[in-house]
Amino acid sequence: MVYRILVLMWFLAVSGGTVIAEEEEIAQKKLAAIRELMQITGAEASSAQFSALFTQQMLSILRTNNPSISDKAVQIVTEEVSRLVKEELKSESLQSQIYPIYARYFTLEDLQGLIDFNKSEIGVKANKVMPRLMEESLSAAQSWSEKVGPKMSERVLNRFKQEGIIVPRVE
Repeated sequence: MVYRILVLMWFLAVSGGTVIAEEEEIAQKKLAAIRELMQITGAEASSAQFSALFTQQMLSILRTNNPSISDKAVQIVTEEVSRLVKEELKSESLQSQIYPIYARYFTLEDLQGLIDFNKSEIGVKANKVMPRLMEESLSAAQSWSEKVGPKMSERVLNRFKQEGIIVPRVE
């Protein structure tokens, strides 16, 4: 009886180890696929893009409190933000948070299909034009919202009036 239990435990340990090793291999392949997909689609933004965004935000805040901020201060902000962003991206601190998100939504097969598409002629074109397409689309959406916004406010205020809800009108 003891012999059977030992054999069973040995079998479970060996087969369980194989399953774990296979899962780790799949996880490593999936991670490599995620890295490749992010690289070829440009989803892993460059340090220059992040630096520009953070620098703009920081300078906007600084200029609100100090409109006559010196050129030297602007240079320091630009340099330090750029340096920190490069360090953080090199350490993969952002990527380590993004990779699990991709892993949750895509199987290894999904990722490979996306990689294949993005390496195709149309995929390369899509990745090339997508930033400009999104920029133009956001601009169009902003123009549309400026057109629709006043109508929306009027409609909501009329409904408030019908329901007896009093809200001071903001011009």
